[in-house]
Amino acid sequence: MTVTPPKPKDELQAVAARLSRAAPEAWAAFIKAFEVYTDEARDACVQAPADKVLKAQGRAQQCVDLSSLFTTAIK
Repeated sequence: MTVTPPKPKDELQAVAARLSRAAPEAWAAFIKAFEVYTDEARDACVQAPADKVLKAQGRAQQCVDLSSLFTTAIK
């Protein structure tokens, strides 16, 4: 029988869920700060010059993905 290790994304989500339960106030502060960071990444994407737009878009997409992962971790 082969045991499949958890995917890194699943592991990150599980750790985030544990952290949110262990320190709910600190977790809420982290989420609020990360939302501001994500908004800044989105704005940077919109304002990026043509030669840097793909890099800025990738950063914004990663922030959105992580934000979704963190918020669904506690549900």
